[in-house]
Amino acid sequence: MPQLAEGILIAIDGIDGAGKTTQCNLLKEWLNSQGFCAFVIKEPSKNSKYSKQIKIRSQHHRIFDFSNSPEAELNLFIEDRRENVKKNIKPKLEKNKIIIMDRYYFSTIAYQSVLGIDPEKIRKINEEFAPIPDLTIIIDVPPKVGIQRINGRGDTCNSFEKKEYLEKVREVFLQMKEYQNIHFIEGNTHRPIQQVFNDITELVEPVIKKKLEVKRELVACH
Repeated sequence: MPQLAEGILIAIDGIDGAGKTTQCNLLKEWLNSQGFCAFVIKEPSKNSKYSKQIKIRSQHHRIFDFSNSPEAELNLFIEDRRENVKKNIKPKLEKNKIIIMDRYYFSTIAYQSVLGIDPEKIRKINEEFAPIPDLTIIIDVPPKVGIQRINGRGDTCNSFEKKEYLEKVREVFLQMKEYQNIHFIEGNTHRPIQQVFNDITELVEPVIKKKLEVKRELVACH
């Protein structure tokens, strides 16, 4: 079994309906088949007290009161992530595992900045405690495609998934091109799932190779 010198953090992000979860699961299966220990961690987390509040807000986003302000919503995402980093992300990275994030703080930047919060402020707050990924992949799709996929899987578009809102969210994602270790992949309907996945593995393989080379260098020094 290949041994990594360090853990690897990979984030796959994009608007709702971009195909993130499908690609995260494919990547995990592929990495496991290569002998690596990989995990998918989805955000918001499943059962934290913060994620439960996030879910309620996403269903009733038009209730405007102080507790439902964009700043309050941002704080829920940050606290949920802070707990996730402490309990799940850092412990696995310290054990040299591969973590695949199904959404990460890039989603928080994109979605919450559209509500009026400065994106750099959101980024700075998150990067004070959340590890920067070794690789971030943004799957870019037009909002129309994302909504079609959401409806196609039997879900109902809520306030987070309205077309005009997603148009703005997509624009924020596209403005992240200068971020560290970030890459964009086209995920439109004319591209088969496997083709998108092939693009992802081409980006992941050099990251893994680099960590394996670090391991060999460390061994050679002893």
